[in-house]
Amino acid sequence: MAKIRNSHKSKKRIRITEYIRLFVSETKRSSAYKNTFLNIGNYVRDFEEKTGIELYTDSVTEQVAGDFVYYLKSSARKRTSPTKPLMANTIYFIWVRLGYALRRASRSGYPVNFDFENVECEPEEANAVYLTMAELRRINNLPLPAGLAVVRDRFLLGCFTALRYSDFSVITRRNIVEKMIEVKTRKTGVKVVIPVHPVVREILKRNGGDFPKITFCSNTFGNRLRKICQLAGIHSPVLYERTIGMNVVRKRVKKYTLVTSHTARRTGATNMYLANIPTFRIMLITGHSTEESFFRYIRINREENAKILKEHSFFK
Repeated sequence: MAKIRNSHKSKKRIRITEYIRLFVSETKRSSAYKNTFLNIGNYVRDFEEKTGIELYTDSVTEQVAGDFVYYLKSSARKRTSPTKPLMANTIYFIWVRLGYALRRASRSGYPVNFDFENVECEPEEANAVYLTMAELRRINNLPLPAGLAVVRDRFLLGCFTALRYSDFSVITRRNIVEKMIEVKTRKTGVKVVIPVHPVVREILKRNGGDFPKITFCSNTFGNRLRKICQLAGIHSPVLYERTIGMNVVRKRVKKYTLVTSHTARRTGATNMYLANIPTFRIMLITGHSTEESFFRYIRINREENAKILKEHSFFK
């Protein structure tokens, strides 16, 4: 198999599925990263079978690109659940990653039709939630068996550091230097330094001076986390609104059902903001490069915003 090289030398046209396999065979990234692109290649292959055409890197015209996005919305199904249509953000994710693969193919010397860039595919604001300080206290005070306690303690660690699951799930007491948590984040490789919150000190104390070790997969972590939030009485109704396939689903759900491992990071950032920590200082922890992206991340509803504004001098 030919090697991918960063070259502007012209090469023969190549099918997208073949290029993706070539790219995956050469990248040094993780298996999860490789599987992401292989999965996208599967959707491209399914589209080819449905339409009876072969997609090359230079054959994705604006019309073909639009047809592909429409196929993802109208006909494509989850690889793990063949009866379930794709959510809007999954479609956006596929489209963005496919665009990355095509641009990379161009940099490697393969002919690419960039008319695909005229087709827009927008993300949908997720029904992400954050937990209030009162809710976190209820979780912290829960008497739990060992299998749930380890999830509670690791999750709270994430809530009081605003770290991603990939970081808060693995750090140990060796990451604490002079009452600061120092982490080189796995996703970006950026070093962050975070003061140790009193709740983090509680976690260390009840676990013999270290953070409890997780011995199960991330899916199990999420399922146990939602069980903990249910036990903590985090039942307030939340509007769930998602585009699934061609349909918009709207319903009221209990808040605990929307809690995921990533809720910890949103919770940390939001509560720091509500505590009046300057935005630029929080961004040094979260790694957001612009205030625009940071504020899309913060989860404050209109009622909470009104309560904050009520204390502002303008309304006095």
